[in-house]
Amino acid sequence: MNYSKDSCSKKMQDSNKNTKKKKTKKAKVTTFRVIVITLVIGLFAIVGSGLGILVGIIKSAPDVSTINIKPTTDYTSFVYDENGTEIDTLSSGENRIYAKLDQIPKHLQEAVIAIEDARFYEHNGIDLLGIMRAIVKNLKAGEIVEGASTITQQVIKNNALTSDQTFVRKIQEQYLALQIDALYEKDLILEYYLNTMPLGHGTNGVQAAAKRYFGKDVSELTLAESVVIAGITQAPTRYSPIRNPENNFEKSKVILSYMVEQGYITEEERQAALLENPYKNIQEVNNQYEQQDSVHSYFVDAVIEQVISDLQTKKGMTATQANNLLFGGGVEIYTTLNQDMQKIVDDKMDDDSLFPSYKEYVINYSATITKADGTTVNKWAEGVLQSDSEAEIENFKKAKQATWELAEGDTIVESVQLVPQAQAAFVIMDQYNGHVKALSGGRGEKYGDRTFNRATQAKRQPGSTFKVLASYAPALDTGLLSPGSIIVDEPYTIGKYTPKNWRSYFKGPTTVREGIWDSMNILAVKAVEMVGIETAYNYLLNFGFTTLSDQDKVYALPLGGITDGVTPHELNAAYAAIANQGSYIKPILYTQVLDLDKQVLLDNSVPETHTVIKASTASMLTDMMEDVIKIGTGGKAGVGLNMPVAGKTGTTSDNKDFIFAGYTPYYTATVWMGYDRPQPFTNKSAHLNLWASIMSEIHKNLPKKEFELITTGYTKTSICAASGKIPTELCKLDPEHKIVSDYFQKNHAPTEECDIHVQEQVCTVSGKIATEFCPEETVKTRVVTRTSSSQVKPEDLCDVHTQALVPEEPELPELEGWPWPDEPSQENPEETPTPPIETPEETPVTPETPSTDNPDGENGFFIPQS
Repeated sequence: MNYSKDSCSKKMQDSNKNTKKKKTKKAKVTTFRVIVITLVIGLFAIVGSGLGILVGIIKSAPDVSTINIKPTTDYTSFVYDENGTEIDTLSSGENRIYAKLDQIPKHLQEAVIAIEDARFYEHNGIDLLGIMRAIVKNLKAGEIVEGASTITQQVIKNNALTSDQTFVRKIQEQYLALQIDALYEKDLILEYYLNTMPLGHGTNGVQAAAKRYFGKDVSELTLAESVVIAGITQAPTRYSPIRNPENNFEKSKVILSYMVEQGYITEEERQAALLENPYKNIQEVNNQYEQQDSVHSYFVDAVIEQVISDLQTKKGMTATQANNLLFGGGVEIYTTLNQDMQKIVDDKMDDDSLFPSYKEYVINYSATITKADGTTVNKWAEGVLQSDSEAEIENFKKAKQATWELAEGDTIVESVQLVPQAQAAFVIMDQYNGHVKALSGGRGEKYGDRTFNRATQAKRQPGSTFKVLASYAPALDTGLLSPGSIIVDEPYTIGKYTPKNWRSYFKGPTTVREGIWDSMNILAVKAVEMVGIETAYNYLLNFGFTTLSDQDKVYALPLGGITDGVTPHELNAAYAAIANQGSYIKPILYTQVLDLDKQVLLDNSVPETHTVIKASTASMLTDMMEDVIKIGTGGKAGVGLNMPVAGKTGTTSDNKDFIFAGYTPYYTATVWMGYDRPQPFTNKSAHLNLWASIMSEIHKNLPKKEFELITTGYTKTSICAASGKIPTELCKLDPEHKIVSDYFQKNHAPTEECDIHVQEQVCTVSGKIATEFCPEETVKTRVVTRTSSSQVKPEDLCDVHTQALVPEEPELPELEGWPWPDEPSQENPEETPTPPIETPEETPVTPETPSTDNPDGENGFFIPQS
């Protein structure tokens, strides 16, 4: 061994080298290990982080137990008439109609599965094979040409999650799909999907699409029609069978091939389907659909308002919730509409011959102006035109545009609405069950939905129609008056109020019956004074009026002088209560509302009712109001009806509102006619003609019936029309006041004989009581009336013969020396010829001819409506 210094030194150097190598190698190993460990830790961290993120995404997904994958919004609601016939639909813009799976043809189900999710019945909510296949195809194509969402995922996307294409939403969708698939039967998931598929032109679901494109129920679809619908969903615009039938046909061919490959149909069935031409039928149905008036009728508008109100009061919904349910909740509304009656009403409202010949138009002109800088300005103007000519419309528009300072380059989008005047409203109701059969809220074109409805929303003065409701109904019902009771028509003031009649004279003692048929204001006010204004007001509330206020507790109340007015709808219901023997029924526009599951949401089939007046009171009012038609102010309302009619006219002062509320043994109807901006017009019977024209058509084929007369508590008694007492022989001799028979409550029947008819010597020239100055040949014995306690007044005496007649002295010739002096003149009356007295012919006294102006007018007492 070499232990030399050099050897030792070399050994030491070699040892050092080895040590360094070892250290270097060790350091490299350590570094590698560190890197590997770091990578492993990093990988775990990434995986852990990814798992954490994944867990976070999954945790943020909705709880599957709270998800309702059955669609509940954007469903079309349906409106039906009284026979269950569909009359209208309500939707929020997306049209969807739910159909059970057993209503959907098997070939439509299979067509959708074939093109959307071929392994639907095999996978567990996520199709891994489908995902791999889509990845390969998309990589080969260099773009996304195929997706891998299953039908289960589509249901979740449509009903539980947003449609945003994000990584988070996709992870949640797949996670929920696994759970949903485990919770629900495949058939139910398919049913939900078939009812949520977007199928173009505002339709969702196969039932809505079947009606929109083919005009038939989904159950009636053929194989060819089914594949047309199945092909739309992947790109509703591109594959629209209306706009792009060629594209849709190409897609249909692909679907039919898939169905053959997957064993759903045979090749022969495919060939047969290809020979059909469903697109021709689609175009025909589309033309009909586009020609249909999409604006809801006034009746449907009224139903919508009523249902929304009831959902709030009876179900505790907000107005928004109620509105969303109606327009998207798939409810079914069963109304009381009679389509035949509604058509009659609509046709008559469109008949210009039934309205005043003078016509004007209210024009509503709106415009959206887009300026050059992109800003928009909205303008609106209203005016009155004398015609609906294009020239007059253009002149109006130009005049308004001139004030809007339009600049060059501005664009304008405009809308013009013409509303004919005079306007009208009409409502008809079955008084025995409260069902409103038809109504119209105005004449002329209806612009838009839920617009101003004059039948249910217009508050107008009721005029003399209130006399029956506020005066005579409570007076009879409380036992203060009877039909034959006498009220004196005379100048009259109560407080600071002095009512006036439409006639220029006063009739004196008058029965309640005549007060009604002749629409006498003073009698109605006196009747309210008997009843008390508070009682009269409460009776009106009981008759169902909701627009009255405490300010209406005035003596002008029975003449219709109220603050805000009443609607024809509520006035009609009040008169229907009289027709229904005193029982008020709240008007019913719909009977039931069913929800999407066919469960009763609102039940309105049992009417809300209460007694307003006794049956005998109602019967007496009906009997008296028949005279309004037979001999009174409403005669024209009965023209053409082979049926008893009772009712009351109403006319506001200055002839601004004309109303008639009346009924037959079948129906109660009310008409209003006037201008939207109140102004007088001269055709005072147009509203009666319209009422009679509509009602005669409605009653044309109905058997004639009579009103039931209930006289409980009443007796019929003959009375002297002048005194209201038991007639005497003298009463029979009065040519001006007849003996009449009428109904009295027991405490009102007369017990005393008439004492105002007396025999007097009357001068036939003046018609007044003769005096000693009246020539004998002019004096006749006649029966006249005057109160028994009164003395003859100077004004009752003849004012023609006021002094004794003195014969004229004849002219004598002048005699010479006449008179002779110292000889008194002599008069010999016997020798003086007396000129004969000319007896004038007997002239009957003719009462003043009554004015025909405004028999129901209130002469300016009422508070006009703005």
